[in-house]
Amino acid sequence: MRLLIIEDDRDTVAALVNFLSAQLFTLDAAHNAKSAVALVETSQYDLIVLDVMLPGLDGISLCRQLRTQNQRVPILLLTAKDDPADRVAGFEAGADDYVTKPYERSELLARIRALLRRGDTELTEVLCWGELQLDPNLCQVTYQSKPLHLTPKEYKLLELFLRRPRRIFDRQTLLDRIWSIDECPGEEAVTTQIRGLRRKLQTAGLKPDPIETLYGLGYRLRSLPEEQQDGEEMRKEGNGTLHSQSDSANDMDTDYTAAVATIQQMWQEFQERLQKQLATLEQAIAHLTTNSLDPNQRQHAQTIAHRLIGSLGAFGIPHAAELARQIERVLNSSTAALQSESVAQLETLLQQLRCITQRSPIFAVPSSEGAGTRGHGDTEIQEDTEIRGYGESRSTRRVLMIDDDPNMLEPMQAEAPNWAVHLETASNLIGARERLQSRMPNAIVLDLTFSNTTESGLTLLAQLKRQFPMIPVVVLSGQADLSKRVEVARLGANAFLQKPAMPSEVFQVVTQLLNPIEAIAAKLLVVDDDSVLLTRLQANLEPRGFQVTALADPTLFWQCLEVTCPDLLLLDVSMPGFNGIELCQVVKSDPHWSQLPVLFLSAHSDANTLHQALAVGADDYVLKPIVEADLIQRILKQLGRLSDSFVGGKSRS
Repeated sequence: MRLLIIEDDRDTVAALVNFLSAQLFTLDAAHNAKSAVALVETSQYDLIVLDVMLPGLDGISLCRQLRTQNQRVPILLLTAKDDPADRVAGFEAGADDYVTKPYERSELLARIRALLRRGDTELTEVLCWGELQLDPNLCQVTYQSKPLHLTPKEYKLLELFLRRPRRIFDRQTLLDRIWSIDECPGEEAVTTQIRGLRRKLQTAGLKPDPIETLYGLGYRLRSLPEEQQDGEEMRKEGNGTLHSQSDSANDMDTDYTAAVATIQQMWQEFQERLQKQLATLEQAIAHLTTNSLDPNQRQHAQTIAHRLIGSLGAFGIPHAAELARQIERVLNSSTAALQSESVAQLETLLQQLRCITQRSPIFAVPSSEGAGTRGHGDTEIQEDTEIRGYGESRSTRRVLMIDDDPNMLEPMQAEAPNWAVHLETASNLIGARERLQSRMPNAIVLDLTFSNTTESGLTLLAQLKRQFPMIPVVVLSGQADLSKRVEVARLGANAFLQKPAMPSEVFQVVTQLLNPIEAIAAKLLVVDDDSVLLTRLQANLEPRGFQVTALADPTLFWQCLEVTCPDLLLLDVSMPGFNGIELCQVVKSDPHWSQLPVLFLSAHSDANTLHQALAVGADDYVLKPIVEADLIQRILKQLGRLSDSFVGGKSRS
């Protein structure tokens, strides 16, 4: 548990820290309102102990300000002012409790624990993992009723894991939660404490190790062996060792549902970090306004903006990622002569970024057929009902054709049953948008020109690939010159066919796009210091059969490379310690690994960085924010798994 004490009397602070530290709380202290606000904005606290009489802004006003900023952390006012009017003012300002000085230590501790029980951080009588038990009230750990003697840091780590058994904690988060602001250790301190905790648990007889290491991500509490066994038995029950095709489809749907749930949880956990990053950018802009932004602060702000490009892109918010890219560019190019213009531009960009990230993104995931898309409001039952309502089987693909040419639509309708396709049609863009709002097709065939409107199909293409990047789109056009093909490709179309086109040719392309992947056993090693991006890539690639190893620490690269023996390597360019360019050089210069395909993932779009990547042997270069459908196709291309019979939207035959 992490507490913040806001008190200007240093003797009182020392007494509180001494007393509460003995109860194994992690404590930070602030001596005025300004310092307190800065700590609250950059750290997560389970409770605040707040004095009323503070220099400058008083405690009651500070409490009111925190509540205005939507800070929900429990606040306990600790003050010598015992007048009932002061109590009323404190509670009206948003305080959760009011304790007067002098106080009884036992009463203060009881009130703190009561607030923690009422808050988001629930205190239970005893936390358990099998026969391992932790009693927060006694600060005692036992295994098989025998006491374990842990250091304060080991105790806090174990308590945090037991309270959040399914959450992954990276080293930076553990530093924030377990160590106080004044200690400032490096990430190696986490490794040391975890190692010590594991050793003591092992010595006590715990098998297996309850703390699971997720390579490149962090640590979490491992499921109990009996829970894992129960899960396996439930999956096997009634099916033996053989599964029907419908069982496989249901398993795949379950995987995708789980992937959505994982991504949604990641988004919620990312919010805390995101708000801190935005607050840091806001502070940098404020310093730039007063001409007090030093080079280190500028570099730190640029690094945050750079990482946000990948993080926000990973959550499918390309507009937000592009705003982060613009912030990075302005910070990098801002000069004294243009400072006022830069500040105004940065303030606008940051305001837009805050606005966009306040809304939860739609987490669309491919259907079990591998092409459709479902958002929050869609269910598999609804999809089955819609398909079977036409008297078709579960394997029938639904294709939406957007074209106003009856000479094209009629033969397409006649040919559709031969390809197990239910063809739906829309003769204009308005009708197409209405149909897309009601249900999602597995694929779309889109003409670019319509006789009754000046709007081009390119507008709809851009919207489709932005909102539903996993739905394949085949573009039909009477114009097939190079400039038109390039324009369509830039907007993300999956195939281009020149009109007139035979229905069989169109359906052949659609079928190949809907079935590009068989079972994939390829092993991927992804190296990127952005843990949010790593987790999102794992959540989206693993359900498709890839074996993904995510590595956030590039200093462990060679060891990880030799252990995992990947079929493809994905590298970020900008990383601390060793950058992606250097890692690629090392790989390509080693005879054993020189043929390993290397694909760069980078927010750097300048020609110089691209040239450096290609010069050291990169096989491909993907810009962040990443479009998942594009990334998968590029991975498959490097693995040599894309169909050789389909090139540029035309059959070789």
